[in-house]
Amino acid sequence: MEVAVIDSGVDATHPDLAGRVVSQWTVEGDVGQLAVQPLGTGINNDTFGHGTAVAGIIARMAPNARIHDIRVLDARNKGDPTASLVAFRHILAQRLRLVNMSLAIPASQREPLYKLCESAYQRNQVVVAAKRNVPVTDEGLPAEFSSVISVDNHDLPSSYEVDFIGQGLIEFAALGNELTVPAPGGGYTVKTGTSFATPTVCAMCCLFLGRWPELRQFELKTILKARADGID
Repeated sequence: MEVAVIDSGVDATHPDLAGRVVSQWTVEGDVGQLAVQPLGTGINNDTFGHGTAVAGIIARMAPNARIHDIRVLDARNKGDPTASLVAFRHILAQRLRLVNMSLAIPASQREPLYKLCESAYQRNQVVVAAKRNVPVTDEGLPAEFSSVISVDNHDLPSSYEVDFIGQGLIEFAALGNELTVPAPGGGYTVKTGTSFATPTVCAMCCLFLGRWPELRQFELKTILKARADGID
């Protein structure tokens, strides 16, 4: 199953990710002229350490995941908000089935981002997005949109468990506390936050789609809610 990770890049040389990252890209260029640039595969494309952790969670939980690494964040874990939109358009064009967005795009980009998420929904491309750890003007974009699967962080016994949140814009929560995850350079670190709960849900979706490839996004939400409610 093809999974795009829009993030700070991925260290594909890490033992946990070796052979699992099938394409690597970066979004670069001057303001207003950003473009997706292909890179060689099997390289360390991570500038901050965030994307490697996210990809490592997906790879560990979902053996069927084929990861596509698209770097939009810099060494400070910051980036031009339009870079994520450029990466998103690239993913839509590539027809990648799953998209992990463990980041929040500024509200200034709400309208174009909403249109891209709607387009993904119509193409049956599934976006899994993180709630902001600290809400500012919003709870996280694109997590607020009903066309994506939105994820908060709860302290759960297992990464394969999920909570359904009955109120508000964010629908699901997964384990994102004190997770041991891959770090660039071959080591490991411990991370906490919605960024790391999100790939656990993405990995679960990857497993479901591996078994039932024709599932629509709303059906994935139904399965996740059933798991949260303890329904087999």
